[in-house]
Amino acid sequence: MDQPTHQRLLHAEAAKYGIAPEMIDRAVGVIAAVQRRDRADFRRNFGGELTPDRWLAAHGVSGFKELCAYAARTAGLGDDGDLIMRVVSAIAPQPEQRADDRPVQFWARPLTDPAEAAFPAYRVTYEDPRADTGPGFDWSGALLRRTLREATGRGLGAASLEEVTGVVVFTRGDLRGAYVARPAPGHAQPTCDRCGQWQREHTLHERFGSCEEFTAPVARLVAVLVS
Repeated sequence: MDQPTHQRLLHAEAAKYGIAPEMIDRAVGVIAAVQRRDRADFRRNFGGELTPDRWLAAHGVSGFKELCAYAARTAGLGDDGDLIMRVVSAIAPQPEQRADDRPVQFWARPLTDPAEAAFPAYRVTYEDPRADTGPGFDWSGALLRRTLREATGRGLGAASLEEVTGVVVFTRGDLRGAYVARPAPGHAQPTCDRCGQWQREHTLHERFGSCEEFTAPVARLVAVLVS
């Protein structure tokens, strides 16, 4: 469907609910911007395309409702996300079926082995519904795996893994919220030859078990000396 036709259908559907064209355009623009960002992140982190139907599978209906509510507020339409959702869903094209399509698991399953958190770097945030979520911190994969062993090995917490996205969610002790670790391979730094953590993470060795002194791999040391 070409853009002018899509926009005419969008305006016609919105008009059924008394929504002006410029307002529905603003709301849809917010939704499109979020989806573009998610597609770019997915392409950068996983090297594939996050199609609209897979985006919905990843976020679920509740996630799409939240996005529509945010779009409605931004467009000056109050908190009626259900209304925006009805308008957008009415004109959305059916998902394309291709011969090479494979079933994709976006839902989480229990993480049974910390080694399944295999990315070299993660952006970790602590999320609590009753508190603001900060921007988070970059962790090495080694630090995340050590933390998961500590959090789950003593029965003090639990962890889950989204197999396709690589997102790990885990709890620790009696903390009210949960930690969400999102793969961030572009943020990786040189790792210690002995413990695998980054240099700045060696100050945490007493808590997380990294070695006391950062040691670069021999090959990298030799390369520096030769140059």
